[in-house]
Amino acid sequence: MTGTEKPKSSRWVKAVLVVSLGINLLIGGMAIGLWSFDKPKRPPSPDAVAFLSFALPKEHRDALREQLVSRRGELRANRAALADMRRQMVVALEAEPFEIAAVEEILARQRQRFLALGELAHSALLERIAMLTPEERAGYVKSLKRQRARRP
Repeated sequence: MTGTEKPKSSRWVKAVLVVSLGINLLIGGMAIGLWSFDKPKRPPSPDAVAFLSFALPKEHRDALREQLVSRRGELRANRAALADMRRQMVVALEAEPFEIAAVEEILARQRQRFLALGELAHSALLERIAMLTPEERAGYVKSLKRQRARRP
């Protein structure tokens, strides 16, 4: 074999790399296409704030999202506290002797955290609704009625 000949295995490697690149580009294109699709998906939960905010006009929905994102630190602290309470719940459930009062106390603290999160979302939504023009409010009502008709 001379120094200018390439081994056959390098051709296979190149072919596999080209095919792999093509598949990656196809998957990436599909992901970007789905991400950029303008129609928002329905919220998966029956949470009142999610249901009500989904029906807002797009610019208000985006502003509401930005408002909540701006409070990311507060939300992150709540998530961390809830995760800690889950760990505490496991410890309380595994404890011998088992004490239902410990579980009840953890659930009470957890409920307070959820109420605080709900209050934050409710106040942000209320601010957005107060900013709607009469025309936007009429569109909002139509959107809410369409959502209600689609729900089982």
